[in-house]
Amino acid sequence: MDWQLVKAMAVVAFVVFAITLYIVNNIDKKDKSKINTRFRKQKNNKVLDFVYLFLNSIPPVRGYIAKIRRRYEILYPGKQKEILKRTMQTICLSWGLCAFAIWFILRTSLNLNNSLVAIICALVINTEVIGFLLAFTEIKLLEDIMLFVSNVRHNYYINRMVDDAILLSMEGVSYEMKVHINKLYDIAMSTNLKEDVANYNATVNNKYLKMFLSLCTSVIEYGDKKVNGQLLFAANLENLKKEIDIEVLKQKKLRFLFSGLTFATVGVILPIDAIKNYGVSMMAQMDSFYSGGMGIVYVITTLLITVFIYLLNNRLKESRCINLNNYGYLKRIENIRIVKRALDNYVEKHYGKMQVLKETLKRIGDNISPRQLLLQRILLSVGVFFLSVGFVFYIHENNKINITTKAESMPALAAVVNSSQQKTINEAILQYVNIYKEEEGVTEAGIFNKVNEEGIIYNSKVGETIAKEVASRIFLYQKEFFKWYELIICFGIAVVAFQMPYWMILYRKRVLQMNMEDEVTQFNSIIYMMMFNSHITVKDLLEELELFAVVFKRTLQECINDYSGGDIEALERMKEREGFLPFKRLVDNLIRCDSISIDKAFDEISSDRENYHAKRKQENEISIQRRIDIAKPLSFIPTILVLAYLVLPLIIASMNELKSFSDMMNM
Repeated sequence: MDWQLVKAMAVVAFVVFAITLYIVNNIDKKDKSKINTRFRKQKNNKVLDFVYLFLNSIPPVRGYIAKIRRRYEILYPGKQKEILKRTMQTICLSWGLCAFAIWFILRTSLNLNNSLVAIICALVINTEVIGFLLAFTEIKLLEDIMLFVSNVRHNYYINRMVDDAILLSMEGVSYEMKVHINKLYDIAMSTNLKEDVANYNATVNNKYLKMFLSLCTSVIEYGDKKVNGQLLFAANLENLKKEIDIEVLKQKKLRFLFSGLTFATVGVILPIDAIKNYGVSMMAQMDSFYSGGMGIVYVITTLLITVFIYLLNNRLKESRCINLNNYGYLKRIENIRIVKRALDNYVEKHYGKMQVLKETLKRIGDNISPRQLLLQRILLSVGVFFLSVGFVFYIHENNKINITTKAESMPALAAVVNSSQQKTINEAILQYVNIYKEEEGVTEAGIFNKVNEEGIIYNSKVGETIAKEVASRIFLYQKEFFKWYELIICFGIAVVAFQMPYWMILYRKRVLQMNMEDEVTQFNSIIYMMMFNSHITVKDLLEELELFAVVFKRTLQECINDYSGGDIEALERMKEREGFLPFKRLVDNLIRCDSISIDKAFDEISSDRENYHAKRKQENEISIQRRIDIAKPLSFIPTILVLAYLVLPLIIASMNELKSFSDMMNM
């Protein structure tokens, strides 16, 4: 017993000594790391700078990096090193996962099916990883803004000073938010307030921060007052906090619901090659479908539909996505003399349609011009046409290879030959097909005589079956060439490709219009925050509304531009452009501000202000549900197509087996 106690104490002493040694060693490492932290950071920054400059020197990658960088510039204004670091981290993570996905899919077999699936998965992973990281950072920033606004409201109640309230609210927020708070504090302490506000609004795209700054500068310049027994600035901050909360909930719910739909849409195409292998192992006759032209066309069609549905669902998920592509390649092609002349002629003949298209593009937030869109459609159509022609040639060549290299067991001979004889028969069939495949006028009788002469087969019934199979294969081989109706099909596919970008624009416009009611309700909430400030004008209101607008952004921008030529006339023209009744009523109230004060013109908003946030939440729920109702049926289409990829060949092979069995019974 004492010996066991000694052993136990020795074990405990050893464990304590090991833990102590680890702690001391860890402390020593931390002390050393503090000395070398700056050196390591500088070294890491140099590596990131080198990789960034190298990738940025590659033209196709340059635009890809610029898109990600622009998103991070919104989150980290003025912090170039942080923007570069976040951009490169996002790219490295995305490309690493894409490389792993490609390796994982191609590790079993390198063939057409797996190659196409790997490319699609890499594109989807790249889009989803970048979207997730950026959305996570943006949502986190919105949550930090919400916390910051709440703290400012609390601190403002204590000392009634905006700059002090901002400074005291800096504790406990993330690095991203501290970047913005420092800039906001500098502006609040600035002696040149209007110029600094204009510069900040030009560099920062976060509408809630802009709104917060507008509320702060209003108090700094004109002071605060009480409305309905509350400090106006504090009440406005509370309303702003509710607006941010609604947006955060909406974005989180959209991300959550669509994440499952993305997997349901794209994940089902992963086992396509496994389904093919399983089907062939279960019934060898199914290989004629999977390896033939019908199987290849079916797989390509399934994959294209999957990608198309994924893009449609992405548009439903990104309801406020603004496309800021450079379209540099289109600009260069557009300036070619022949192309420029052709585009000019088309625009002159279809001037009205091009103007309508121009307005539509501006409304959905795409900076491509109608001429560039037309050029993009032409290039896509031509490219798809040549790809279709090449694909048809590939199918014919693939069918020829299958005819001359693959021979299946014939059920009609199952009762009269064994497996070794069947193998000999298959070799004979392929041999005769390869000998006579280029000869004209080959008949079944001629093949039968040749088989009898060589004495390979002694059974006349077997010889007749071989001759029939060889003649049939030669006939099919000689029919494998590019046909006139296939050219018409390629032209039809090219026409569909030509219309596809335009249909996508109409789809994006339709998705954007689903936010109309919610946007007008948000406008009313913003007006309520601004209407009690005596110095606010109608133009100021329009500028604030334009910050938050998506559907009506272009209309508000035009009204602001026309405002100097006559305020009432500009508002009337804006009212005529839009047919949405709630927006028309809002414009009517803006027109009334010419004869009465803003707070009286929007008195109905004041009386119903408690219901606006609840109404916005309800509208968001309805909007999200509409999107899900559209996305769910679309997402199950690839699943149905993949299931049919297993079932249809099985049905076809079974029917062929039944026909062969019937022929064998009649022999």
